[in-house]
Amino acid sequence: MTDTDKSTQQQQEDRFRADFQVGGIDREMSPEQQLEQLYSYLEAHYDLPDFTPPWKGGAGDPAPADNYIARLPDRITHTAMLMLGAGLDHSMPGVVWAEGVEVSDVPEVGGQLFVPSEPSGRWAISLHSGGWWRGSDTALEIAWRPEVAAAAQRSGTTILDLDHPLAPEHTVPEISTAVAKAVGYAQHHNASSITGWGYSSGAALAALNASLFDALVLTFPDLGSVAGLPDSIRGNSEVPPVSTWPRSLVQIALQDEIAARPVGIDQAPQVTVSEYVSRHRVATPEVSRTKIADVAEFLATV
Repeated sequence: MTDTDKSTQQQQEDRFRADFQVGGIDREMSPEQQLEQLYSYLEAHYDLPDFTPPWKGGAGDPAPADNYIARLPDRITHTAMLMLGAGLDHSMPGVVWAEGVEVSDVPEVGGQLFVPSEPSGRWAISLHSGGWWRGSDTALEIAWRPEVAAAAQRSGTTILDLDHPLAPEHTVPEISTAVAKAVGYAQHHNASSITGWGYSSGAALAALNASLFDALVLTFPDLGSVAGLPDSIRGNSEVPPVSTWPRSLVQIALQDEIAARPVGIDQAPQVTVSEYVSRHRVATPEVSRTKIADVAEFLATV
């Protein structure tokens, strides 16, 4: 190889590194650039499974999508170290804040209880995502519940995470009955307050049952998913107007490719809106920690 060839090859390598900023290049990237680097790498290296629900023509097997979601925290950490630099803090919230939480099964409601080391008497019912038809199994245990544990420990809130029934085998009214049962369990254990916390379709489920709660935390809420359900699944369920919600924290992903910004949240005086440089499923570890820290801070004030 000639010196000229080496020079050309080196120039190409330099351009590649400048474009993708691999390994923590000296100049700082904005949060938007960090997210772009992270998401571009994930998109290029990991095939996205089919998230289409069975009532819209999907295969009906939740395992591929749930396994993808379960692997996301580790993949995000690895990718962030590679693309954003090893000198940054790439720890996920479930890694840094969950120590000390006591976990036990609550089979009578189909959930798992997260009791912080210093419980305050406040409770929350947490509701996972999954487009109404998935989100249990590996996605629940590996991706969602570590964040629940982190929020519980950081806020002092006892959180009952509900592995609720799923569509299309169950209707939304049946799923809401399970939520009411979980709320009753918390009341039976003398909860001083009960917050409904859900992510994506879980946030829609929490909003549907707003009247059961003293407060709501809606993380990247996909409220439009309710109207997108077949009548046979949705029944008469409708998300109540924002004006009727209790005190609420609504978390918005600014680059959300799935959920639209709920109408009316910016005008409702009882609603606090927090925005994040995030996609619906993917955020940098720093943003993920901020999101859960904000959930915990809100829970601690209910």
